[in-house]
Amino acid sequence: MSTAFDLRELRNAFGTFMTGVTIITTREKNGIPRGFTANSFCSVSLDPPLVSVCIGKSADSVEVFSATERFAINILAENQIETSGLFASKRADKFDITPWKESQGNCPILDGTCAWFDCEVYQQVDAGDHIILIGKVSAFDYNDQNGLGYVRGGYVTLGLEQAAVNAAGKSSGVVVGALVDCNGKLLLEKNADSGRYHPVASGTKRERGSINHLAERLESLGIGAVVNSLYAVFDSDDKKHHNIYYRATAEHEGDATFYDRNEIPWDQLESSAIRSMLERYLKETRSQRYGVYFGGEETGVVETPEMMNQKEGI
Repeated sequence: MSTAFDLRELRNAFGTFMTGVTIITTREKNGIPRGFTANSFCSVSLDPPLVSVCIGKSADSVEVFSATERFAINILAENQIETSGLFASKRADKFDITPWKESQGNCPILDGTCAWFDCEVYQQVDAGDHIILIGKVSAFDYNDQNGLGYVRGGYVTLGLEQAAVNAAGKSSGVVVGALVDCNGKLLLEKNADSGRYHPVASGTKRERGSINHLAERLESLGIGAVVNSLYAVFDSDDKKHHNIYYRATAEHEGDATFYDRNEIPWDQLESSAIRSMLERYLKETRSQRYGVYFGGEETGVVETPEMMNQKEGI
């Protein structure tokens, strides 16, 4: 006899457990590479060296992975959020636009990961609405990059998050906000006092901003928003406020007001710092390569693997 649960609530409860993010790869019998994003990876045994991953029976690639004799696990680094999103999609060109090499076991190993494991199938277990693949590790490698984290439906970048926390401790007032994107449009709200526009944020009034307060604010909008990754950390010119902004995506617009890039009220934005941040976001959206800004309202650095210590606007 099964217990009747609200499956959405059960999934939310499962989601409180922080995991890493991996991409599982293999090849079809005709040699075509296949891969998908998974956070269900787990180490199982050291002797013999075993790992496991779960694949939903409704997944497009379940038949391929159920029939394969080998697979690889790629553990993503914290700067590979876009790669995670790509392999979670149904795009057919994933392996065309992602650099990779072939393992000794003939499985794709993605460039830039913090670790990988080349495996032969050791055991396959039927488990409810998933299949558990247990693999025996035949080769592996790793480096000193931080891994990408995932919790409560959003990504966590541990190194960058800690930098933001440390910086926030030096400031009396903290504003925590998000650039919320819905199909290329950005969410902006109007300040009732100044009449100017700004991204959704907590800490703009009397309460101290926090990621929890921001999450509650986004939840109240009913737009299915998910906070993805850190985007900008900067002090106000008067040093009285510390600003932390994240990137976020929304499933739908709901009753919130989203603006196309040509509709943004540039001359009515809250500050020049907000304007610079939005301009950078729209520029980086074209290439899908996002950096993280650290500094003040006017000057600072944008840190990415390609632009370390490069000075730009927010």
